Amino acid sequence: MTFSALLVAALLDLSAGAAAPAASPLQRLAKDVLARVETLRGQKLSKPLRSGVKARPDVTKFIQERLRDEYGPEKVAAEGELLRLMGLLPPGTDYGDLVTRLLTEQVAGFYDHTRKELHIADWIEPALQEPVMAHEIFHAIQDQEWGGGKLIDSKAYSQDEVLAHAALLEGDATYVMLAYTQAKMTGQATHEVDPFTLTFTAAALPVSMMSNEFPVMASAPDYLKQSLVFPYQFGLTFLASLRNQGWKSADFRRLYDKPPASTEQILHPEKYTSQPDQPSLVTVQLPPGVRRTWDGRAGEFHFRLMLQQRLPPGVAEAAAAGWDGDHTALEIHTVGGKPLSVVTAVTVWDSPEDATAFEDAVKRAHAARRSDPAVRVELATLRTGATVSLTLSEDAAFGAQVLAGLPARTQITQRP
Repeated sequence: MTFSALLVAALLDLSAGAAAPAASPLQRLAKDVLARVETLRGQKLSKPLRSGVKARPDVTKFIQERLRDEYGPEKVAAEGELLRLMGLLPPGTDYGDLVTRLLTEQVAGFYDHTRKELHIADWIEPALQEPVMAHEIFHAIQDQEWGGGKLIDSKAYSQDEVLAHAALLEGDATYVMLAYTQAKMTGQATHEVDPFTLTFTAAALPVSMMSNEFPVMASAPDYLKQSLVFPYQFGLTFLASLRNQGWKSADFRRLYDKPPASTEQILHPEKYTSQPDQPSLVTVQLPPGVRRTWDGRAGEFHFRLMLQQRLPPGVAEAAAAGWDGDHTALEIHTVGGKPLSVVTAVTVWDSPEDATAFEDAVKRAHAARRSDPAVRVELATLRTGATVSLTLSEDAAFGAQVLAGLPARTQITQRP
């Protein structure tokens, strides 16, 4: 879900309703926090930090502008339709509106990498501003000094890559926030966060982010909840794994030169470190007269969540764990003179056994979904060796026809 990387924001359990702090004291505080963060991570910001204090309406307007500029209405609607057909979004959901409300509700200040500016929330009481600032100011360092902002460009990277890169950015910024708080409590200039604290914090994040204090998040479809939590929760567990291998925060700088290539590497850190595993490259040609309104690599985490909607979490996790690459798309065909949306997904797995396990799981999940008489979406699958192709469409016969033609227009390149 690419929108989870739209804003690099600290999603914290913050109290609402406090009197708005004055702009100039907050901007002075930001300068002090910047100096501490620079010392903490041994990296100075080479340009002055631009900052401004924003009210909630300003933030809502900003998010709407970013959705429009980054995606446009057609792609927003296409992603909503893709998620609906895959059983990840209820029918009738206004996807763009829901995402805007989710991000506006959760944001507690943010760094805008497009304008190189820190936006400070005016509705957060001063005592709670400082750790949020540490998190967001570090995003400025990630972006301006290490190229972090480029890593979440949805025009340059697939959904899967953007989410993996967001996990690096958010995991490391949350690490800085924890280190900042602990260093200040102990009077130290620098501090390393131990792996246990990282893992414990990661486990607590979903409860905090989905509490009743955030009603939009609490009532959102599970896929959106999990996608928004992923960069923070799994970004921290990824760094905890590296810390257990002897990495220190200074070593994290290397991650920006060679960022994790997939959510698979975030979920299974050994596939980044000791057993490097690059996803297979899957390309699918587009037939004449057919449009694609959404396409790219969805990734292991996406397919885990797809299965998890109807299967126990452990079963879904195991069935998705053999993922090795995919090409997922929303194709618009013309049938009887009318447009028909068809989801196509060509997925590659580590072994034929892993492919069989995924196909069995996706069939079971869809059968559970079809037990709802209101669901009219039909699934068709085709397994060949370690490849599973599938289509989802409201026209069963046409979906099967599209599926039959997928192998002829698919090319798979395995990478070491």
